[in-house]
Amino acid sequence: MLAAIFKASYNNSMENHVIGGVLGTAFFINNKTALTANHLINGDSFKPNDGFLFCRFWLLLENGQIVEIKKDYLESFPGVDVTKIYFSSDVYEGELNYKKSIANIDNKFILKGFLASVPSNPSLEVSMGWDENGEIFVDQFNLNSVISEQQGIIESINICDLTTNDIRFNNIKCLKLSCGGNSGLSGSPLMNDNGEIFGVMSFGLPEDTIKKDSLFAVSIDEIEKNSNIKI
Repeated sequence: MLAAIFKASYNNSMENHVIGGVLGTAFFINNKTALTANHLINGDSFKPNDGFLFCRFWLLLENGQIVEIKKDYLESFPGVDVTKIYFSSDVYEGELNYKKSIANIDNKFILKGFLASVPSNPSLEVSMGWDENGEIFVDQFNLNSVISEQQGIIESINICDLTTNDIRFNNIKCLKLSCGGNSGLSGSPLMNDNGEIFGVMSFGLPEDTIKKDSLFAVSIDEIEKNSNIKI
């Protein structure tokens, strides 16, 4: 089950000026636990945009559920650019049967995620409101306008040493895809056509452009080796 990570920054209660948008993608590996990219959301992310006093984060699930993300739900593994989001009770009530698969060159993949709210990407259809306590909430949303789906092959398997503004890899096994894409696919599961997980999408190149010529995922065996995450 996929979800878009949505952030809103705002000021005083009931003030109309709110900014928000999709940061990227997350996916549930069991009924209480979702994974995403660490550079999208981590313990340092809970800061409002410039000019605002407050912010909140939500997961907007494909099935229509809206679930708030709190800072203490997060466990970060920056060495493999993964964050685990753990909820104390079941969020997703359906059946999840994810398995892992170790990728090889030329394996076919399926990549689905939600495009980030940046210029030139489509905008998320969302409405927000205020509750009786003066807290902002997501009322309704439609993910159809921001879905991205691609297929291709694993072009190469690389040991990455990488330092960017928000990612630092030291000898991490990464999968290079045969396609490019737009910002927002970070955190998406990279899967084969049997629904088995090859890895978690991490970064694209060039670094400072919305449209990426090359996309990379961190291999699922590398993630399991460097975290407490098990598929």
